[in-house]
Amino acid sequence: MSVSNRVPDPLKGPLGAASLGVMILGLVVGYIFTMLGVTLVLNLNGIQGISDVEALTVTATGLACIVAGYFGWKGFMGFAY
Repeated sequence: MSVSNRVPDPLKGPLGAASLGVMILGLVVGYIFTMLGVTLVLNLNGIQGISDVEALTVTATGLACIVAGYFGWKGFMGFAY
């Protein structure tokens, strides 16, 4: 039995909307952090004093947000239909 079948019908709409919000927020924040991290790793912006470990941490955080956005999309598709 799938998760969608175990959730009561009145909760499917709010869970779908919350999952859609997680997807949008995760993709937007993930894209921003990933691009910022890549520019920090390659020293393409004017910010001084950031080590490679910190730059890679920003990039990894961005990628983790993108993964959370993907799971938000999967949740939306599971609860919306």
